[in-house]
Amino acid sequence: MNRRLLTLVLVVLLPLGLLFAAAQTSPEPAQTPTYANLAAPSMPFVPHLEFLTSSWFCAGVPLTDNGLGGTIAVANPGDTALAGHLTLFTDELGVAPVETDFQVPLRDTYTVAIGDLLPKGNYVSAMVEIAGGGGFVEQRAEQANGDSVSACTNSTSGSWYFADNYTQGGSQEDIVITNPFPDDAIVDFTFAGTDGTRQPGVLQGVPVPGHSVLVVDEQLLAKDEAVYSLAVIASRGRVVAARAQRYSGERHGFSMSLGAPTPSPNWYFAGGIKDGTNFERFSIYNPGTQDAQVQPVFYGVVSDTFTNPGEIAVPAGRVVSFSLTDVPDLPQGRHGIAFTSMTGAPIVVEMAVTRKDEGPSVTSVVLGVEQYFADPGFFQWSMAFGPEAAADEVLVVLNLAFVDATVTVKVLGPGGLVAVPGLEKITLLAGAVTTVNIPADASAVGHPLIVVADQPIIVQRLLPRGHALKGRSASLALPG
Repeated sequence: MNRRLLTLVLVVLLPLGLLFAAAQTSPEPAQTPTYANLAAPSMPFVPHLEFLTSSWFCAGVPLTDNGLGGTIAVANPGDTALAGHLTLFTDELGVAPVETDFQVPLRDTYTVAIGDLLPKGNYVSAMVEIAGGGGFVEQRAEQANGDSVSACTNSTSGSWYFADNYTQGGSQEDIVITNPFPDDAIVDFTFAGTDGTRQPGVLQGVPVPGHSVLVVDEQLLAKDEAVYSLAVIASRGRVVAARAQRYSGERHGFSMSLGAPTPSPNWYFAGGIKDGTNFERFSIYNPGTQDAQVQPVFYGVVSDTFTNPGEIAVPAGRVVSFSLTDVPDLPQGRHGIAFTSMTGAPIVVEMAVTRKDEGPSVTSVVLGVEQYFADPGFFQWSMAFGPEAAADEVLVVLNLAFVDATVTVKVLGPGGLVAVPGLEKITLLAGAVTTVNIPADASAVGHPLIVVADQPIIVQRLLPRGHALKGRSASLALPG
């Protein structure tokens, strides 16, 4: 071993050895609870630190005349009961927030129909505060075109990005902005297309009153566009921004989801599929000032001849579409995919999959998993909403590791987290993708699900749309 290499080894290993020795010999310091301070905003996740209070902010749900609205679910996998406080906000002028306390028994779930507590306005959003932290929170938006589940976020942000926006064929879109704080916020909108960026004057310096919801509907958004991207930047305050999409024309269905609070140089997806009938498109948005060269890499492809496509040029302030039609030699079947900005310029990537399933084509739009949650990655993914009945291919799991993984699907019930019969040890090959069927077992349906593995994974779920509608609605589980 040469001297330089030996020096490098000592420099790396000696501090690690001292750290390990200290961990073995030093008494564990008493933990001091703090308020939830999660540094820079990121995609939603399940924190496992001890807080005086943890906060969750939900995208919002539409209220309709037919009684549909939405549900908040707070899952408690812990061994002690949780005490929480729920605050609801509306876009109805002059209507004050509605507040209520709640309890979540140990190893149980609290659910509440939002419209029952605050039935006024076009959209109602929620802030959930949990004393002592613990638990995790999701929402289900219920709409005649299909239900849409999304995780609630851990923090507000001064920026939100939406890569895949579609308004062709009569499709409608609303941007739903919640200001959960007492002081007013001010936001600016930036639109990016394939040919440039624009900032309409009417959408600059837009006030968002404290404790309220602001809805920017299709009258002010880009019209008849196959793809455009959108940034909501707060010049004052911090907000929560979500997007409601009601599809028609080439797309069908409904989607309600949060934006990305931060661009990332890497994005990962588990739920890709090529089956001969679907259309899969990725919208790559570069909101910065530096051009990006983006390399797509496919996971789970079994082929001796397939090679990953070349780099994709994404100019600053533009959006570029990449679809499976650009990869003609991709074999049929499930796949995962990663997008890496080779220049380091942060980007935002969303996947839109339109799939025909015994009826009209149904579209789901899913934001990717940002870099930190894929590398180094998470070994556990949680869902407050699982399927209400047995269904095939409910979960899509991607193994990010270079070695095989063992995956277990657990359900939260009165006895705690218990492995679902038949799903105790699923072997998932290195870099592979698999789907998981949820069986007709009373303990496995209608309860929160947690997927655990011995290697870093990504979990996406495909839930039935409800209302006797065909097709599925895709959404990410919560890492952690």
